[in-house]
Order: sequence, then structure tokens, then C-alpha cells
Amino acid sequence: MTEAGAVPAEFLIYQDVWERVHPHEYDVSSRFKFSAVSSRYPKAPADTIAMWIADMDTKPLPEISAYVADTVQNAYGYQDSDMGEAVQRWFEAQQCSVSSGSVVSVASVISAVDVALKTFCVSGDEVMVLTPTYGPLVDCINNNSLKVHAVNTKRDENGDDTIDLSSLSKNATAFVLCHPNNPTGQVLSASCQSELIQFCNEHGILIITDEIHSEFGFLSNDEPLPIPLFGSHCDAVAQKGIIHTSSVSKAFNLAAIPGASYAIIEDPVIRAKFSTAIASRHLEASYLSQVALKAAYSLGHTWLDNIRKALGLNRKLVHFYFRQQNINCEYTMGKAGYFLWLNLSKTATCIDEKASASKMSQKSVFNPASTFDSCVSRGVIGSDGNQFNAPGWIRLNLACHPLQIVNALDRLFFR
Repeated sequence: MTEAGAVPAEFLIYQDVWERVHPHEYDVSSRFKFSAVSSRYPKAPADTIAMWIADMDTKPLPEISAYVADTVQNAYGYQDSDMGEAVQRWFEAQQCSVSSGSVVSVASVISAVDVALKTFCVSGDEVMVLTPTYGPLVDCINNNSLKVHAVNTKRDENGDDTIDLSSLSKNATAFVLCHPNNPTGQVLSASCQSELIQFCNEHGILIITDEIHSEFGFLSNDEPLPIPLFGSHCDAVAQKGIIHTSSVSKAFNLAAIPGASYAIIEDPVIRAKFSTAIASRHLEASYLSQVALKAAYSLGHTWLDNIRKALGLNRKLVHFYFRQQNINCEYTMGKAGYFLWLNLSKTATCIDEKASASKMSQKSVFNPASTFDSCVSRGVIGSDGNQFNAPGWIRLNLACHPLQIVNALDRLFFR
């Protein structure tokens, strides 16, 4: 097990943000992320590091928990609360214009995407989606008897993520866009967003976004900065064909409530049709989740800033680790999110195997894991790339203590 001395102090400045360091310290009953490991991965060792489910190893802001608890005691019975002004103020602070009347509460981002597809598409329609992308979004398309049209991304000479415009389909009815992308962390350049919106407007294609990871942007040198709403730099007319969906559940680690989700739809006709479809299925956000959202957006600025800074250091630590160990491998964290997207199928190399091994342990030798199963056997549980239609890759959750990140990478690259 790697000791604290293996991680320079500069990466430990925000270590108190994170709850746990070593696997043996986990309370396995505290979260599904830990409790399900033994049943889902029976061959994993007892000290397995859980880096699969996308939640964070940090307790939510105590003020949010207190606010929710007080509400349960004093506002029992059927309740409702308008989240529009809270969402509007949150985005105004990010210099992003959102009208309070454009906000529709929804039970979850996935349910919102599912309802949007049911409402605006008919069986057999083509729906575009980035590849790779979050599996449940693809499931929404398939489960509605729609045809998946994969859209490829690429990186231009300036290092910006763009779409291969030749892979777009004029015949599609919708584009389900995970932005920032999960698992790659890709953030499309502003010019690419403009081109995509123009293409979709010209061909009557509805854009449905999942922007749940947008609070964790790292556009420059891994310094934290929220990602603006998709296409927010475009004029109001251009943005009318977009259903933005998001939630506080990721940013404020409120999946257990769950934190309220919402759709932002500026076009009144689209919004009315969508709102009716949500209400008819009773898929509005629950009152407690609405309360949690208001508390998060009004009280959570400092808490979230510290989380962002801690994640920025964790991302820098990953780059540092590979440089220090002289490891050359294919990986990305993109410009947003808290995932390391690592290619296991492309053999990693080490410039000086003996020197690298001696830095880790006298017993360690460079021997990179090459399959998801081999990662499990070494005690590192990530998300299998097959879930994202990307076999041979693994997604690792970096929202954890920096020592845990180093421990996991040690296991994956040294034996």
C-alpha cells in the first residue's frame, strides 16, 4: 500500500474534503458503491478500491441535510415548490441567462430524456448520440424503439474537442447529447457547438442535453471553472431547439435524496408539451429534492468551490503520476468531470521499468493490467468500457482521496 510520502504535499492541500483513504476504512453499508462490490465482483480481493459508481467520497454540505431534515418535520403532507428562481440565480452567477419560467422540474435527468424522446419522436426515428457516451442515454433511445446514430468526436490541431460533422445525420429527429461527455470528459468547442446547433436547426432536429457534470469544468490547466450551458453563447433564436437537463445530485453529492433535476426549455411550445408529458407521468421532482436544490444553490457556493479545487488537484495528480513513473499510456480526463478514461487494450509502456518499479516498491515490477477482469483481480473496480460501447477501456472515479488514486494506479500498472 502506497504511503502518504509517495504523494507530494501540493496534492494533499484539500485532502480533508475526502472521507476515506484506505479500503479497510470503508463502512460498506454506507453506500451502494461499497456494499455491492462483494456481490457483483465476488473474485475481487477484500481490500478492493471502489471507483465505479459516479458519486463522491465526501458528505454533502451539512446545511443541506439540516434543511431537508427540518422540512420533513415541518412540511409534511403533499407539497410543491417552484425551483425556477433558484435555478435562474445560479446560472446568472455564472453569467448565463436563464429565465425562471423556462425551468421544468423533473424526477431525474434520465427520466427527462426518456420523456422527451417519447414526446417528440416516433418509433423508428433516428436519434444521434456521441460515441462513447453514458450507457443509460443509449438505453433510452433503444427502449423507445428508436435507431441509434453514432456521432464521432475528434480533437483538432488546437486541442479542442469537436464533432466529425460528416457523421451527423440529416434524417435524425433528435440528438441526445451528454455534455460534458461521460465518460471522456469532452467539452465541445464553442465553434463546434454553434455548428451543431445550426445543423440541427436547419434540419428540425431537437437537441436534448445531459449537462449533469457541467459544474466540474477544468478548461485551463485543470483549474476549476463551470461549463456554460450548451450553446449559451448563441443567440436566443438558435437556442430554441434545445432541452437542457441537469441536476444538483452530482455537484452536491445528493444522489440519495435524489437532488432535484430540471429541464431548461426556452421555447414555450416545446416547454408546454414537455411539461404536460412530465406531469401526466407524475415525474416531477419530489418536494424534498426541490428543497435540497434550493438549499444547495443558496448555501453551497463555498463547499462546491472546495470540491472543485480538490478535484483539480486530483486531475493534476494523475498527470504527475504518469510522468513520475515514466508511463506512456492512452488516457484522457477531458476538460470536465471527475473521471479517468483509460485504455487497457493499448499496451502501456514504461521508459525505465526498473527505475519506475523501485520508486513504488522493491517487490513491484511494471506489469500493466490489460483487461477489466484483470483490474478487478488486482482490487480496482472501475466501470467497464463495454457499458459505454468502448470495449477495452475503463472509467475510474477520481472523486476520492488522492492516496486512493495513487494506490489504484499502483495496482493497475505494477505487480
